[in-house]
Amino acid sequence: MKRSSFRFLWIGQSLANGGDLFYIIGLLQILYDRTGSATIMTTVPFAITFSRLGGGVVAPWVMDRFPLQKILVSSQGGKSLLLYFLVGFDLQSISILFPLISAIAFLDGWATPTRQALLPRLVSSTELVKANSWMAMVDQTVQLGGWAVGGVLAALLGGPALVMGAGILFTISTALMARIQVGERKKSPPIRQKPGPTWSEGWLAIRQIPSLRTVAVIDGLDGLANVVWIAAILYLYVEEVIRQSEVWWGLINAAFFAGLLAGGLLGLKGESAIRRRLSLCIGGGTFLLAVFTLCFGHSPIPWLSLILSTGVGVATQIKGIGQQTVIQWQTSDPLLPKVFAAREWILTATFVSTPRGMTASSYFLWPGFPLPSGDKSSLSPIFHPKSLLIPSTALSPCLCCPTSLMCLLLVEGLL
Repeated sequence: MKRSSFRFLWIGQSLANGGDLFYIIGLLQILYDRTGSATIMTTVPFAITFSRLGGGVVAPWVMDRFPLQKILVSSQGGKSLLLYFLVGFDLQSISILFPLISAIAFLDGWATPTRQALLPRLVSSTELVKANSWMAMVDQTVQLGGWAVGGVLAALLGGPALVMGAGILFTISTALMARIQVGERKKSPPIRQKPGPTWSEGWLAIRQIPSLRTVAVIDGLDGLANVVWIAAILYLYVEEVIRQSEVWWGLINAAFFAGLLAGGLLGLKGESAIRRRLSLCIGGGTFLLAVFTLCFGHSPIPWLSLILSTGVGVATQIKGIGQQTVIQWQTSDPLLPKVFAAREWILTATFVSTPRGMTASSYFLWPGFPLPSGDKSSLSPIFHPKSLLIPSTALSPCLCCPTSLMCLLLVEGLL
């Protein structure tokens, strides 16, 4: 393992993730303070989601022409400049805000698959499970604490100061990532490709390599099933099923993130066992995810919901580490960033393709930032509990169970 370069990557990415959280919290604070309109706030997820999809489409073309490390540094540096530009402008001008928001999300469409593809060039293949587990654990630690810290800072300093702080974090992240030294792994046999555009190469690899195709199907089903875990539905679950105050909405979110963190720790401590039985981790994790979700959706007991939410987080993380490692093992260096770009596109597109996923996420996309209470009454026709909560809790196990069986039957024979 190139320990110094790996350290620069995870520290830089942690700062970038913290910057993303501060940017979102500060931006929503600014929009609501300036406009007083919840409707304007709901357009932010649409702008971010579709701009990320656009960035994901362009990413393979960029990856063909520039080194991964330079792409990562450029995307983070570009986000820093755009945030400083955003703070320097009159934040009351919506016509300026939304193009900048879209541009930042567009660059994000490059950064995520680039980081994932860069990792195998910094660690040996035998250390990939450990490295993926560590990165996942660090990411969830930032997520777990970032919303609380960002909310406090927004209350104390205001939205513009928080956005400026995000820009500073991005700048430091850019400086650290510029120090990464990238090596090359041994190339695996090339994929048979027909002449075609650059953006299709990742999709061709997924189609031609059986294990990648299996993981892609799992990701597609996960994207459809994960609509149950958006914050809007959890908010209604707290009100209608366990009949508790809004505090429990935050506790369930915290329990889920704590489970993700615990899953990363398990991956770190048990990396040799996971490495030997990746198919069992993916299939078993998906099966447990289905069982925990089914029990969660029908549990009226608050403390049991916290335990089940933690279990969902653990199963999700173990499954995710396994899937990530399979992709990194089975894909050659030149194709790896394009495969990750295609995977990111699948995850985002399948989620927003569900009407409830896109509609609900436009109101409560980010945990810890519900709409003001005065605006919730206007959502009742859209978020009627019986029409939204029950089908959604049923959807996840129905999709996850065949997914887990597919994993056990297919991935086992393909690794």
